[in-house]
Amino acid sequence: KRLPSVYEIGVNFANVDITKEDIPVVPTIHYQMGGIPTNIHGQVVTPDGNGGQAVVNGLYAVGECACVSVHGANRLGTNSLLDLLVFGRAAGNHIVANLDTKAEHKPLPKDAADKTLARLARLDASTTGEYAQDVANDLRATMQQHAGVFRTQASMDEGVRKINAMRQRVANITLKDKSKVFNTARIEALEVDNLIEAAQATMTSAAARHECRGAHTVNDYERGADDAEFPLG
Repeated sequence: KRLPSVYEIGVNFANVDITKEDIPVVPTIHYQMGGIPTNIHGQVVTPDGNGGQAVVNGLYAVGECACVSVHGANRLGTNSLLDLLVFGRAAGNHIVANLDTKAEHKPLPKDAADKTLARLARLDASTTGEYAQDVANDLRATMQQHAGVFRTQASMDEGVRKINAMRQRVANITLKDKSKVFNTARIEALEVDNLIEAAQATMTSAAARHECRGAHTVNDYERGADDAEFPLG
């Protein structure tokens, strides 16, 4: 009676009546290590072709989407908040300090917006296909099964095949509600496009690393000792 929201969470997400049954507790994915490469100022960097890094002028990334490499291969609990505060402040300070510089942005092609408009147009024109929520649920279940806390090489390889096949389902998502205002179904459909990119990158890179390293725990391989070149083994 005092915690009705907790009761509802048990019913909606675990399908259990917490007044009669135990709440199941399982490990789950809640943070993605790695992401957009950045320097200590939060500036996005890209390989310059000579073994170094070139700054993408005017583009910054901070938080879970960014990879400034302070966590190594295994982020410790609560360090994500520290990461966000430190590099969020660093990025803000760098932006303010460099407002008057004359670094030019790379000019956008004239058709830069065409791809985005085509995504919206495809959803508006769709008449058949799957709903985004169904595809997203299957995508999450696949990642939970094949890229979870403890992995095997066979399971990861199977996950790569499943995620690759799921791309076609994402391409065929349909939108029943075509309204332009407060349309959460449209937002979810667009989000699934982004989710499949992150899922494929995560699944493919995990399957390609034939070792244990940091939070990447594969039952088929022994956990190696730390070394100078690749710490946090």
